[in-house]
Amino acid sequence: MSDLSINAPQFFARMGKILSGHARNRGAWGNSNCLSLNRGPMNEDDPYAKSLILHQYLFGIELTDTVTFITESGTLYFLSSKKKIDFLEKNLGDQSEDGNIKIEYLVRNKADGNEENFQTIMKVVEDIDVPAGDKVKLGVFQKEWSRNEESGLANLGGWQKAIDINEEVETVDVAIGMGLLMAVKDDVELDLMKKSSVLGNKILKHGFIPRLEEIIDKDESITHEALAEEIETIYANPKKIKVNVSPDDIGTAYFPILQSGGNYDLKVSALSTQKKMKYDVITISLGSRYKNYCSNVARTFLVDPPKAVADTYETLLVVHEACLAAMVPGKPLKSIYATAVKKLKAEGREDLVSKLPKNLGFAIGGYFREGNLTLSQKNTVTLRPGMTFNLAVGFSDVSLSKANKATINEKSAVKDIDKYALILADTVTITKDFPDILTKHNKTLTDVSYMINDDDGSGVSDNDDAPAAPKGDADYARKIANEGSDRGDSGQRTSKRLASSYDNVAELSASAAERQRKQIELMRRRNEERVRELARARNKGKNGDGEGDKAEELEAYKRPKEYPDSVLPNQIKVDMANKCVLLPVGGNPVPFHISTIKAAVFQKSDNVSYLRVNFYAAGLALGKEASRNIVKLVEKYAPYATFVREMTFRSLDGRNLNQAYRMIMELRKRYRQKEVQEQEEATLVKQDKLVRTKNERVPRLSDLTMRPVFAGRKTQGNLEAHSNGLRFISNRGESVDIIYSNIEHAIFQPCESEIMVLIHFYLKNPIMIGKKKQRNLQVFTEVIDASQAVDGGRRNMYDPEEMDDEQRERQLRKKLNEAFKDFCRKVEKVAQKNGFTLEFDIPYRDLGFIGNPHKEMVYIMPTLNCLVNLTETPFFVVDLNQVDHVHFERVTFASKAFDMVIANKDFTKQPWRVDMIPNADKDGIQDWLTDMEISYTEGPMNLNWKQIMSTVASDDRFYMDTEEDELTPKEAGWSFLRMFGDEDDEGESSQGEDSDFGVGGSASEDEEEEEEEESSDEESDDESDFDADEELEEQGMDWADMEKQAMADDRRKNNRDDDGGPKRGGPPEAGDKRELAGVKLQSIVSSEKKIQV
Repeated sequence: MSDLSINAPQFFARMGKILSGHARNRGAWGNSNCLSLNRGPMNEDDPYAKSLILHQYLFGIELTDTVTFITESGTLYFLSSKKKIDFLEKNLGDQSEDGNIKIEYLVRNKADGNEENFQTIMKVVEDIDVPAGDKVKLGVFQKEWSRNEESGLANLGGWQKAIDINEEVETVDVAIGMGLLMAVKDDVELDLMKKSSVLGNKILKHGFIPRLEEIIDKDESITHEALAEEIETIYANPKKIKVNVSPDDIGTAYFPILQSGGNYDLKVSALSTQKKMKYDVITISLGSRYKNYCSNVARTFLVDPPKAVADTYETLLVVHEACLAAMVPGKPLKSIYATAVKKLKAEGREDLVSKLPKNLGFAIGGYFREGNLTLSQKNTVTLRPGMTFNLAVGFSDVSLSKANKATINEKSAVKDIDKYALILADTVTITKDFPDILTKHNKTLTDVSYMINDDDGSGVSDNDDAPAAPKGDADYARKIANEGSDRGDSGQRTSKRLASSYDNVAELSASAAERQRKQIELMRRRNEERVRELARARNKGKNGDGEGDKAEELEAYKRPKEYPDSVLPNQIKVDMANKCVLLPVGGNPVPFHISTIKAAVFQKSDNVSYLRVNFYAAGLALGKEASRNIVKLVEKYAPYATFVREMTFRSLDGRNLNQAYRMIMELRKRYRQKEVQEQEEATLVKQDKLVRTKNERVPRLSDLTMRPVFAGRKTQGNLEAHSNGLRFISNRGESVDIIYSNIEHAIFQPCESEIMVLIHFYLKNPIMIGKKKQRNLQVFTEVIDASQAVDGGRRNMYDPEEMDDEQRERQLRKKLNEAFKDFCRKVEKVAQKNGFTLEFDIPYRDLGFIGNPHKEMVYIMPTLNCLVNLTETPFFVVDLNQVDHVHFERVTFASKAFDMVIANKDFTKQPWRVDMIPNADKDGIQDWLTDMEISYTEGPMNLNWKQIMSTVASDDRFYMDTEEDELTPKEAGWSFLRMFGDEDDEGESSQGEDSDFGVGGSASEDEEEEEEEESSDEESDDESDFDADEELEEQGMDWADMEKQAMADDRRKNNRDDDGGPKRGGPPEAGDKRELAGVKLQSIVSSEKKIQV
């Protein structure tokens, strides 16, 4: 026993529970004055003996031939062999920490046959104060008492004989009291119950169901008993279903019960027979044990179910849910049965009341079935939190008439049964609110129904006198047959005819037509909501004073006296303090504010130097580097002012010009940086000051890496949760505060398939981190180094070092996930305690898909409120509350992938894009969007979203279904995008040429447009309308289209030859404006580009 131990605190806590339960409810304990809860000999035929369960409950092991005597005052007497007494004394000591429970140890004495030991305990019994004439009542497990006497055990046999011959002592049964006490589970027991239930779920899902489908699919012949034996072997070798648990810890609570063919017994004492399994109504009951704690799950599977059977099953589901809702603390057990009867009457199925079993389940746990806690019609025991029950609702001997079977195919086994039974059983824990179902296995009709025979009318008799089938039966059979099977035209059983995957069944049930119907209704409703939202936004905007749109006049000096003293005639002077450049004009210095200078170019030719200064002027493309104020000033004075576009200075001594050039460029750089910083900080919202928690331990996560970084390569530190926010403190002493009220979404992503576990915050208002505004902030810990994760080299799979590394990695993943999860729970409690609402979302990995939101393929997952990829930078976070519409591009039969464009409710912002999503994910994404009530459309080509959003933003009646005359109908909202999916290929081509929202230009045109607008590489990637999908095959052009394209190419070539540079394409109006500007404008723009390069 050296490798065994007893959890002493748990032992004393549970022993205290027994003592208090005995004192509080003496009637259930037979009014006993003391207890003798002894464990007799081992007996494998009785795995649920009360003494065995008690020993596992108290000690965690079985101590046979051990007398356990308990007094009301809390003194325990153990009588056993020296080895066991030493073991008990070593682990338990002589008393509990609070001193309320004391222990006396008595070692077996072979010399006198334990006579002295028996007298010691008997003296304690005789000293118990009882009324005159009454005997001392000793509480025992009466059912095991006689068996212990017959066992011949030295300790128990002698002790029980001493009790039997003592006329002052009377034995009473305490099984009821012990059952009531152990019915309420503590946290440790509830955890074991959950694991036992998960075991039953996995064996049902990965063991029984695949085997059942294989049998039906291959039309095998097997008996109930043989299939039950196959399932039982999984408990002996759980690795068959990839469950990593020791076989010594698990087992069956009973031999699996499998029934079909019209013969059913819903009792847990039923047996699987040696009859052949039939493909009709199949019931399976599985009882599982994990470390001696039991769970039970039962399901009914329907093969070719008639409508009558399906309707009855739906009624069973309704009754089961009603019974669950009734299982709340404070109600008597009999109320569950009464609820079932009441629900059946309310559903109009009084005929099924008599088909209910005598009880609807029982308490379950260490004992598989507690006989005194059954869910019967008369049990008055009250439900209490922590109790666990096997809720088993079923109907037995339900008749199935010929009329009900009329529309079923003649080949179906359902034709041969006249009666059937249904059962649905789950292990349930009573909580303060709604009961918690531990056996979370699917039980909807589509999850348990299989159609394997075609309903082609061959099953209907030619006899005209045959009774008519109930109304709707044929329609229902066809619906299930079409959704749930793959059949040949002959109606014979074929391979792959089962809807074997529950995911496929769910996808088939939500058909594309149903999604489209929901989307039409959703888009109509969203249009109405957006009209109201925009109306409120306009009214709010009218209340503003518009001060922010006014241009600020530039003023470097108020008077010439303020010029720098060192200014010389005909010399350029740069005043860094006043941000201006003094240029000589007619020998006089004239100040120009640095923001008016567009570019400067210094050239040296032979012995002569030139400095050309370009200014912002009307009629020229200002570019993105122009400050907002200059743009407003140019627009303000453009109608009537004369602008200076360029000034050139020549000098034989180039030192002054070269120095002026360097100072102009440096001043432009500084001014631009300051303006960018001011723009960044202008939109910042002032944050509340962090209130640090004092005199209390704060939740903390250590050794974290933060993204984005303060400076350098990595920012590592700790994250703490305080009264009104969180604070990240780096190892270098830098800190950033995240206020709870500024957190829009908090996301916890555990480490499963990634190399890191992380917590991500998406903020309502940006904060400054370093010198940049940030709305996304993340802390994470890597499980393994990224360099190690990339290394694909593997050693031998049986290499012990490799196996140890994998084991350590799994343990580290689990440890980190638990640590981060625990931190999130603590942060939620701290926020709630201080009056803030903060909840951490977890991404739904099952709904994720592969896509390219930026420049690489990543795994994108939805959360409750967002669509995210958080493992790669830049982060991809889409707030679903800001999503107006989703459009799918390149949806064609020829393409293997499609693109998803997510339109923002703020039309001034460009949509989010996710490119190269595999076609296999399209239905899943559309189902998710429909569930989230987000409208979507799809089309075969890429659209010019920059132009679309510009047009939409300028259309005040975009969401209305009429033009401004309120009579002419038009497409409301995003409905116009549907036209690309409704027309044929030719129509799509013509619409693509004529529409303003057509396909974007070629790659070369896009590059030219980027150069004209001085777009950065990153921005051009985000806004590009062209996607180079090598897999995409579009319809070939006819001769007319090819001729038009050749002419367009010739024009572009001629323009490049004439102007020495690219010429931007666009609508005719834009082209006319460029022609008016002339060749001079084009050369200036080209020169500007060269300067910037």
